[in-house]
Amino acid sequence: MIDIDRQNNGVIISIVIVNYKVSEYLRETIRSIYQADEGDSAEIIVVDNASEDRSQELITGEFPAVRWIQLKHNIGFGKACNVGVQNSTGEYVLLLNPDTMIAANTLTASLSFMKSNPRAGLMGPKILNPDGTLQSSCKRGFPTPSATFYYFVGLGKLFPRSRRFGRYNLTYLNPDEPARVDAVSGSFMFMPRSLYLSIGGFDERFFMYGEDLDLCYRICESGYEVWYYPQTQIIHRKGKSSSKRLLRSRVAFYEAMVLFSRKYRSVHRGFFPRWLVFLAIIGLSCTNIALNLVRHFRTIIIDITIINTVLCATLLLRFGEGNPYLYNGFWYMLGIHGLLSISFIFMYAYNGIYGKRQVSFSNRLWAGLLATLLFSAGIYFVKSFALSRIAFAVASFISSFLLAGWREVAPQLVRRFRRAAYPSEKIILIGNGPITDKVISSIERNHTGTIVGIVWSNGIPRPGEYSGYPVLGTLNELSTILPKCRFDSLIIATSQPWYSNIIELLSTGRVNNLTIRWVPHDLTVLPEEQLPDVIPLRDFSV
Repeated sequence: MIDIDRQNNGVIISIVIVNYKVSEYLRETIRSIYQADEGDSAEIIVVDNASEDRSQELITGEFPAVRWIQLKHNIGFGKACNVGVQNSTGEYVLLLNPDTMIAANTLTASLSFMKSNPRAGLMGPKILNPDGTLQSSCKRGFPTPSATFYYFVGLGKLFPRSRRFGRYNLTYLNPDEPARVDAVSGSFMFMPRSLYLSIGGFDERFFMYGEDLDLCYRICESGYEVWYYPQTQIIHRKGKSSSKRLLRSRVAFYEAMVLFSRKYRSVHRGFFPRWLVFLAIIGLSCTNIALNLVRHFRTIIIDITIINTVLCATLLLRFGEGNPYLYNGFWYMLGIHGLLSISFIFMYAYNGIYGKRQVSFSNRLWAGLLATLLFSAGIYFVKSFALSRIAFAVASFISSFLLAGWREVAPQLVRRFRRAAYPSEKIILIGNGPITDKVISSIERNHTGTIVGIVWSNGIPRPGEYSGYPVLGTLNELSTILPKCRFDSLIIATSQPWYSNIIELLSTGRVNNLTIRWVPHDLTVLPEEQLPDVIPLRDFSV
């Protein structure tokens, strides 16, 4: 708990969080602040970038003390932060991402560090990925052309201890020791409010990405220092907001690279000419965006591959070497392949098969048959297709079954492969009571893993075993008992504060490749008779 004397208005720290369509993760972030007993020592300001969802209702309903600033348009991360800071009243400001969780001592440790280091203009903590590994962006060097070149060609990974090759993420520094650095991650930036305002806040030309590097650079230029302080840790679920608009976020990232390069090119001159730097950025952006598009549309790509492979095979079997398809030219080939592909993609999209909801085999098959009818109607009036109409109809009919079928077969194959390649998941469960009983029953009924032990809630006398499983200890003992156990997954089914315990566990570095899932907080406080039959679980996945 912060014990330094408050200002007259009662606020020492203003926490500014920019939200964009991640209300569920924002709830976890704010809850971690309050569960760390820090919420009463700070004001929390949420600036919503026109999410157009129920974010405000969800957050202010549960946390009425939160100040909500609703924007009519998405003005970008940096500009929204400026709006939040301008409406804040604290002596210090913390810019915090909505996909983070803070530890119990985070605000206290950050404030104490800044008070004891008057030349420190900005501080960032040790940032952990959800699996407990270090997030390399929590301590960075400025992306000079040479540092960026070494990073992207892989020399930084090959020689992480080299001061020359490891400059991009300062990998040569000890991650457990405080250090003065060039820059810290924009997911957590703690600084005096007066300094932020005096240098003009974030440069609003950066829509998303790059604004944190630019701010760090201007803080250093003003004579203050940027510090990495690992005596407190947070968890950052990277990319939650940006994943809502994946293509736009990738474009914004490379726009920021170009803007930063132009802004500071005259200061950081390197042995690369300006045109080569811009060409490299364009090349990286095109490659990255193409790979993201492939991942995003991989289901459609698989469908198109199946459709056109079936069409080629059907025509070859039907006509053999005398295939008119081979002699009618490029446009004939392109037209028939394109028409068949478009018919299926359109009908699948129209029937919601490319959406997130589950669609049955019969619905997928029906959409395929509708696509067959659409395709057949399209070729009926084209005389040049007359010799091949039967083959086209057969190919379309076969594609209907294959496209509906691979979606049934593929998940089963993946599950069987995982069962064969990996042993049964070993689970440790945190909690006790009705909600825990339901989770245990679900695991046992569905054979989703093997429970190796129970971690008991704090403040309640614990038995030697619970529901036939050994009780390993209490929640407060988590970081000491779990490194001694062999397990793969941790399921949290308690209403008691657990964020700090999990961060402490992950920061020990003795638990690797851990999957953490939890029962939504809303369910953990319900009476037994109101609990659903199936208990949903959340996790850190992006």
